[in-house]
Amino acid sequence: MLTAPPTFSQDTPSAQSSLQIDAGLTIALNDGEKSDVFADLEARFEWENITQEGRRYGFVLAGRAERDPGRAGWGGAAGNCPDGIADCAGDGAGDVLRGVTSGFYAAHSGQSDPLRGALTHAFGYVHMGYGEVRLGYGDGAARLDAVAPPTAFRLSRADNGRVDITGLSGSRTYNYASGQAPKLVLRSIALGQARSIGSFRGSLSYTPEANGCGVDYCDHAPGASGVLSADIENIVEAGLFYELHRGETELSFSLGYASGQSNSAVPVFEDLDVTNAGVRVQRGAWSGGVRWLSSNNATGGDYEALSASIARESGDWLYTLEWSNFGDNTVHADGRSIQIGGSKLIGDHWLAGAGLQYAERREAMISPLGRRHIEQDSTTFFLELGWRY
Repeated sequence: MLTAPPTFSQDTPSAQSSLQIDAGLTIALNDGEKSDVFADLEARFEWENITQEGRRYGFVLAGRAERDPGRAGWGGAAGNCPDGIADCAGDGAGDVLRGVTSGFYAAHSGQSDPLRGALTHAFGYVHMGYGEVRLGYGDGAARLDAVAPPTAFRLSRADNGRVDITGLSGSRTYNYASGQAPKLVLRSIALGQARSIGSFRGSLSYTPEANGCGVDYCDHAPGASGVLSADIENIVEAGLFYELHRGETELSFSLGYASGQSNSAVPVFEDLDVTNAGVRVQRGAWSGGVRWLSSNNATGGDYEALSASIARESGDWLYTLEWSNFGDNTVHADGRSIQIGGSKLIGDHWLAGAGLQYAERREAMISPLGRRHIEQDSTTFFLELGWRY
């Protein structure tokens, strides 16, 4: 991170700015001897001023771009289960439904552009005695302070991966109920002390309409032809974060909840309801964690995801074993992933590593005997290089 604070006298308000750039490149080779290149670039600029009274205010601008041929945004096509056949989810007029949280729909889709870019943050903020107020594009309260299991890689992960190196990813335990759409966020100061009773922080947010499309999610867009997605508005979110430090042991926990109203003309959609939680423990060189998310998908076909990982640091190296599992009743699909690998810090700006990921997924297909499942799996070896400035 680069900081360039101007010089002021002690009695004058102080302003400073910072620019952070994160980039990653992954080369993947699967068991079908097919190789591909994945890339991710994110830039964040922040400006902040501190008044004579000690009050802080400023703004944040951030954007992200990626190359991910493994999926068109998050989710995408999963099997083929047409409306009106068996228990396939549809509107009764020939269109299938897309889960708001999972992003999956059970219909064939055409090729998509692997290159995508989007504005991820554009908000102003004010820090006051009781906490922080944000207004603009950014994360909702249910995702703001979410605790996640450890991972050795920035791009490739068994859960919430920035890219999908197997093409079968489906686990996402972060709560994207409001996406990055404009919102009002209230975030409290940390209450208590982490080294005694623990430290608590709470957040609330309100999003008038979830109408945004990010780089790796687009839950609220119509999607492919013949696919319907719910229009969600008036999204209220709450988040809780807790951490405790005792000697060499550090414990952190988060809980999030989001609720939104369906404004869709199609009566098959429901109001959205999403709950997520995470816990992480670190002691010395070892750390581990678990994350969980449950959503009604705004379709009544529940989506649930669970992930866990364990990690060990050894000098500049970090080794991790990751696992994830998901099930989506909207499209009658389920799957799991397991990843093992390690990465090494090189100097102040570089990270390099290698790993192996196995993924499998069951998807719905229609046969003369009704709905059945087909299974797919993939084992992929990858090399990843990361850079931060």
